[in-house]
Amino acid sequence: MSDKAKRARIQIAGIEVEVFQLPDGEYVMSQSQVASAVGVNRTLMFRFLDEQWLEGNLHKDYRCYKIDFDSTSGNRGGNGQIKPVAINLASEFWLEQAIKGNVKAQGLAQACIKEALERRCDKAFEVTRTDEERDERAVDTRETWEKTRGFLKDAHASFTNCCIANTFMASVAHDKITLAVCGKTARELREMDVIDGMDTRVGLNHIKDIEQMRQVARVKLEFSRYRTGNVDQRIDRAMEVVTGIKVRRKKVSTS
Repeated sequence: MSDKAKRARIQIAGIEVEVFQLPDGEYVMSQSQVASAVGVNRTLMFRFLDEQWLEGNLHKDYRCYKIDFDSTSGNRGGNGQIKPVAINLASEFWLEQAIKGNVKAQGLAQACIKEALERRCDKAFEVTRTDEERDERAVDTRETWEKTRGFLKDAHASFTNCCIANTFMASVAHDKITLAVCGKTARELREMDVIDGMDTRVGLNHIKDIEQMRQVARVKLEFSRYRTGNVDQRIDRAMEVVTGIKVRRKKVSTS
């Protein structure tokens, strides 16, 4: 029995990564590839593993050792050695990055969750799909999510500039837009699903429904285009353009 890990390549929502099987059967990935899959520096993975080790969550210290693998497996060459991380820790790292506002990680997590649910639904209703079909659907989900999040961030930047130029309180205006579109203020949504990440101050991460995300983005763009009107007037006009409905908004406390 070989004492080296076996190597293979898989697609995760259109992102190609290498996976390895250790002699004892455990599946691992390269720490650097786990980080690069969501567009971050591998030092963030090292910090993540440090935290997991200090909290006593690791059954082995993935920070301090390398593994040898068969460099002829997986139809690629290589130096035959990586710093590994168990696949459950890889998924936890991606989830942590998604919570912190990493758009690539959010898209990856969204695609993986959707595929897992679809597989169970397909089994329940005896629907058969090829691996190629599943891969295409997962890629579409990830790309759609990333584009929508990017659109929302761009719209939020225009909205913030508009608030600064007109001396509006951006946090209050954002709360009112979120209330008009989602039925709850940004603070109320955060309280329902507490997320501690980079963008929580402006309340982007808590919007998970992709259609609501698009609507918030469109309302913010419309809000920013108007040359006149206070916050409430601009939101009313923007909501009518985006939804065709004039929304009755309850007052939002600024205290």
